[in-house]
Amino acid sequence: MAIQKASAIVLKTQPFRSSSLIVTFFTKEFGKLRGLAKGVKQEREIRGADFELFNGLEIVFYEKMRSDLHLVSETAITATYEALRSRLEALTYASYFSELTDQLTEVHDPHPKIFGLLDFCFRYLASLPGPRLARLFEIKLLSEIGWLPYLDRCLNCEKTGLEKGYFSSRQGALFCEACRAVYPDAQFLAAEPLAVMRYYIKHDLEPSIKLGMAKATETALEAFMTRFFNERLIHPLKTRRFLAQVSSAF
Repeated sequence: MAIQKASAIVLKTQPFRSSSLIVTFFTKEFGKLRGLAKGVKQEREIRGADFELFNGLEIVFYEKMRSDLHLVSETAITATYEALRSRLEALTYASYFSELTDQLTEVHDPHPKIFGLLDFCFRYLASLPGPRLARLFEIKLLSEIGWLPYLDRCLNCEKTGLEKGYFSSRQGALFCEACRAVYPDAQFLAAEPLAVMRYYIKHDLEPSIKLGMAKATETALEAFMTRFFNERLIHPLKTRRFLAQVSSAF
């Protein structure tokens, strides 16, 4: 077994036997990893605090060649994102980002930009509205894994310069007025949400969070992403259902 070291963020945990945990990490160096942390719930054992959800860690693990469950031997906390833990909205969106990342990524598929995206959004959840960060997170995650909606031109006739159009979640693409009848599920996509998504695709995280938008545009983007994920995801996300139920309370 090779000994490896990685920067990691805790996505989820599940009990294993009486005193251990199986932890799903997203790491900068290796992508998603599953690790076995032994003995973390024994009496006087304080290592369990390291594996709180959303913690940033440096981990040392024994990499098993014939299994995707590795043995975690050492951990050190590098970030706790304490500020996001004080607000229900922030905690809920952090859970959504973690669940979406877990479902859309494969083990041992390195994506340093996704690690950076999680870190960035966890830091800003303390001060920025969850819905605004969620749309940015979704677009950047989809871009990194190759699921990005096709928004450059009409997929059918390749007409460019579309300031608005009709988007088919089934096809994952934009269509012009003349071509939309071919795709019955294509729904109108106004200029403002289309422009915001194009901006997010082309620009880095810092300038993207400074982009202002009207409430109607935020609502339209949320509806767009809901339809897109409903079409694409095999299993509905628990956190998306929870967000739909409690968003009015934030």
